[in-house]
Amino acid sequence: MSEKVYVAIPAYRDGELAATLSDLLEQADSPENLRVVVAWQYAKGEKLPRKIRAHRNVEIIAIPAEESRGPNWARTLLQDRYDGEPLTLLLDSHHRFVKSWDRIALGMFERLKKTVAKPILTGYLPSYDPRRDPRGRMREVLKIYPLRRTDGLLTHLTSYRVTLWRTLRAPIPAAFLSLHFMLAEGGFHREIRMDPEIYFFGDEVFTGLRAYTHGYDLYHPHKILGWHLYDRVTRVTHWDDHENWRRAESLSFEKMHAIVSRQVGTSLLGSLRSVGDYEEHIGTQLVTES
Repeated sequence: MSEKVYVAIPAYRDGELAATLSDLLEQADSPENLRVVVAWQYAKGEKLPRKIRAHRNVEIIAIPAEESRGPNWARTLLQDRYDGEPLTLLLDSHHRFVKSWDRIALGMFERLKKTVAKPILTGYLPSYDPRRDPRGRMREVLKIYPLRRTDGLLTHLTSYRVTLWRTLRAPIPAAFLSLHFMLAEGGFHREIRMDPEIYFFGDEVFTGLRAYTHGYDLYHPHKILGWHLYDRVTRVTHWDDHENWRRAESLSFEKMHAIVSRQVGTSLLGSLRSVGDYEEHIGTQLVTES
């Protein structure tokens, strides 16, 4: 692996962050080509190990948790730190990785680039249990599907095991995007600027729509690249700390609803494809009668 990769990780009061960063670098074939930037939102008394803070490939944006305005606000800070790397990887702060994950993932991406102008390799990684690691790692490849709506707006996604995934030889065409694992060309950060007014739920559906209208095509990995912690027991969530989160979420839903239902015009969507094109691609409407 010779291309530089900008790895962007928002982290809010997450006890798994240090282990995630260590594993990310230790399991990579070419850690020297990774530039990892973390928007670390911490509370009083929470610290990172010195070996992480001093690592030459890791940059920490230290933010007191009380100043945080939410996950996508943190992602905008990370986008501001993008410095022209050819590739970028968006992650969460609670992961484990397979050996040589970088070589395998970039191999998939380069294969896609041969036939797809603007691919995104993205997906929900299988789960792990930090209390039983590595025995608690699930061995499966997942595909993302719709799960639940809020006032008619598709806001929640889920995933199911891909049957016979071990027989697959190439990435899987995908309908939806995951913000806990997303590999794309670095220019994504300039073309798809995250909106800090989009709070949390619904952001993956909305970002997938935005990417699709800008001409990106979505694919899931056909091999296991790593694992993700879905249980929140090791971290404090933003809404645990911030009393105004319900207001932020309500305004976020209202904004997404207005945009995807074509009630307002917006520069957030691209001009290469329409909302209707994306709905046809995913096989369902983004907004239905509630």
